[in-house]
Amino acid sequence: MQSRDLTLISLIPIAVIVIVGLRAAGMWGQAVMTQALALKILRDLQSAMFAKLMSVDFARFAREDVGRLVSRFTNDITIVGYALVRAAQTSLRDSLTLIGSIAMMFYLDWVLAGVVIGVFALAARPLGAIAKRARKQTSIAQEQIGHVTALLNEIFGASRFVKTYSLERRETERANRAFEEQRRLGMKLAHNRARSEPLLEILGGVALAGVLYLAGVRIAAGHMTLGDLFGMIGAVGVATPAARSISGFNTMLNEALAAVTRIFTLIDEPETINDKPGAKALAVKEGRIEFSDVGFSYGEAPAVENVSFTVEPGETVALVGPSGSGKSTIFNLLPRLYDVTHGAVRIDGQDVRDVTVVSLRSSISLVAQEAALFNDTIRNNIALGRASATYAEIEEAARNAAAHDFIMALPNGYDTAAGERGGNLSGGERQRIALARAFLRDAPILLLDEATSALDAASEAQVQDALKRLSKGRTVLVIAHRLATVRDADRILALENGRIVEVGRHDELVAKGGLYARLSRLQFQSTEQAS
Repeated sequence: MQSRDLTLISLIPIAVIVIVGLRAAGMWGQAVMTQALALKILRDLQSAMFAKLMSVDFARFAREDVGRLVSRFTNDITIVGYALVRAAQTSLRDSLTLIGSIAMMFYLDWVLAGVVIGVFALAARPLGAIAKRARKQTSIAQEQIGHVTALLNEIFGASRFVKTYSLERRETERANRAFEEQRRLGMKLAHNRARSEPLLEILGGVALAGVLYLAGVRIAAGHMTLGDLFGMIGAVGVATPAARSISGFNTMLNEALAAVTRIFTLIDEPETINDKPGAKALAVKEGRIEFSDVGFSYGEAPAVENVSFTVEPGETVALVGPSGSGKSTIFNLLPRLYDVTHGAVRIDGQDVRDVTVVSLRSSISLVAQEAALFNDTIRNNIALGRASATYAEIEEAARNAAAHDFIMALPNGYDTAAGERGGNLSGGERQRIALARAFLRDAPILLLDEATSALDAASEAQVQDALKRLSKGRTVLVIAHRLATVRDADRILALENGRIVEVGRHDELVAKGGLYARLSRLQFQSTEQAS
């Protein structure tokens, strides 16, 4: 008998160690699985938001600062992620603990259990108000974080200007005001979060005091035992921290709901630029562009109105006019970055709204004043023109753009990193990379948004030569800020207040003495004064 007892005693520590080990393994598995699930959900939300932003119309990006959009992917996602992890790791456990404690109270004495629940029920209304306030405050705080992100992007993006004009103190003050507002809103959230636990702590004390008083009365009357009292005290002691934790989670859940609302507001935005049912691929035979009685408005005031013109295959047509005359709007309507309000834009007789967006945009190359380069190798930046291009085709495009020689002179040649926004390259080099990309794309329609206006004379001459080669045999639409660059255009359209007011060649329009002549004189005078 003693031998059996000794064996049993020796097995108990082993059993304890095994149970503790299994519990530890379960805790590890729960933590890992919870994080895995939360991270997968967050990844899917980020992917859905990004896919939506890639598919919405171009105007969407003008309605909200980039910093505010970035805040959706970072700060909002962080709040949602924390709530998911907390929900999976603690809330379920605390809920089961609270339910078990309440069940034990009813088992021991239903009268005292009713009193305890009644006391805690008093917290329902103030806790609901705290949670509602948390949701509202979180939404405001997240907007402020987006504002701070946008402000930092703006300041850091203009660092050369800030330094040159000695604006460091001004920008520091602006940033500090934004940081202070962020801190103030954060403190409001902290004060709100801090209210729920003290409230429940007080109610827990009130519930315990009520239990002790009523238990004394019921024990004296013989309705319960001292053991039942200790059991009730233990159950209240277990229930109170569980209730506090659930209340804290409820507040945090409402904060997360504010972030989720912002996320799904973006995901659920309707797409205005999409393919019609049964849309066919654009068939470009010649590349004839036609704007027929086109009108478009960003708001109430029309940006362009009753605009009609044709660009024949192989022709170069330039758009000139003062700022706000509608030049960029016309550019944006051709690849359907916006849709016309009335009228139609056609390519070889096909309305651009009736063909697939992908086929439409693959038929157009754009070279803008600011070359869009990514923080990748020069080879990959050129290959954005056509992803399937071979190395030989990429290098041939670079030669056509007068870029091959300077690329080969770089430390790693075509594998040199362009830097953020092409920061490792000069303005002329960036522009020639953009031209190489357009050569590689080999699209029949070319849009040139004053691709040389920001270049020095030597770089401009190289880029202009490349542009002439690129324009040969293509239908070209040009936005011209410097009129000297459009002297050789087949036709010039002079725009004012969203309407075409003059059409002709350079010499014809100068002789008319109208808008184009005035713009030409102003630029000539500015050039003389600068020299």
